[in-house]
Amino acid sequence: MESHFAPWVILLWSGVIIAFLGTISYLGTRKMRPVPGRLQNALEYIVSTLNEFIKGIIGPEGEKHTPFVGTLFLFILFNNLIGLVPGAMAPTSSLNTTVALALITFFYVQYHGIRAHGLVGRLKHLAGPIPAMAPLMLPIEIIGELARPLSLSMRLFGNIFGEEQVIVILAGLAYYVLPFVPIPYQLPMMVFGLFTGFVQALVFTMLACVYISLAAGEAEAH
Repeated sequence: MESHFAPWVILLWSGVIIAFLGTISYLGTRKMRPVPGRLQNALEYIVSTLNEFIKGIIGPEGEKHTPFVGTLFLFILFNNLIGLVPGAMAPTSSLNTTVALALITFFYVQYHGIRAHGLVGRLKHLAGPIPAMAPLMLPIEIIGELARPLSLSMRLFGNIFGEEQVIVILAGLAYYVLPFVPIPYQLPMMVFGLFTGFVQALVFTMLACVYISLAAGEAEAH
């Protein structure tokens, strides 16, 4: 089931996230100091942590993918969490957003796979190590590659959309069914949403790192 919000609402909240991340990044880096202030120090810690995480999956060459994968993680994370703000909507509760993110990741992976091995080398990589098995392996691998964006988008969408629907139902229960008992029934789910929002962003970016590693062959080189 797709979100009932209009596309412009999705764009609005995505724009809010982009503006927020852009503003924080600008304020934290406009005056770089040898002894960093609190904001610069926090940003350096976040970048360093993401860089080590990405290198831990891809290998030493993973550092060059940190700008893309790190941005992907932060964008998805805040898109997930903004849905917990009353009156706001998580853009990742819409397939429009998750499919776009998955397709961007897919083309990024294919680009670096071709860049690392060349087009012919990339096809040979998909065909497997045994030439005789290539007619069987190549179609299977291509289908597997095309299934990845579908899997990425549906997993993220399903979890965030389902979480939002549960919160809405619990909030309606508190307001319409038991208004005489002032208990925010949705609060435990919102707290749990902080955890699931982080986990879903982490899973998406971790799989992106795995796909980059497999396509570019950097893990094998390591």
